[in-house]
Amino acid sequence: METVLLLLFHVITSALVALLGRNRKIGYAWSFVFCLVLSVFIGVIIILFSKMNDEVDFVEVSKDIQ
Repeated sequence: METVLLLLFHVITSALVALLGRNRKIGYAWSFVFCLVLSVFIGVIIILFSKMNDEVDFVEVSKDIQ
């Protein structure tokens, strides 16, 4: 019984922490997998090191004036 409760707690905690990955390049699904398989703490570190989707990538544009 204790094992089931501990497993349920781990899954719920992983799901809540994976919400941090929604707006990141890693996404919710991969965040959840990393939290579930590795550890919640390792998952947080991976999520925080992934790029945010809102970041702007600068592209060099040629200025051809005709």
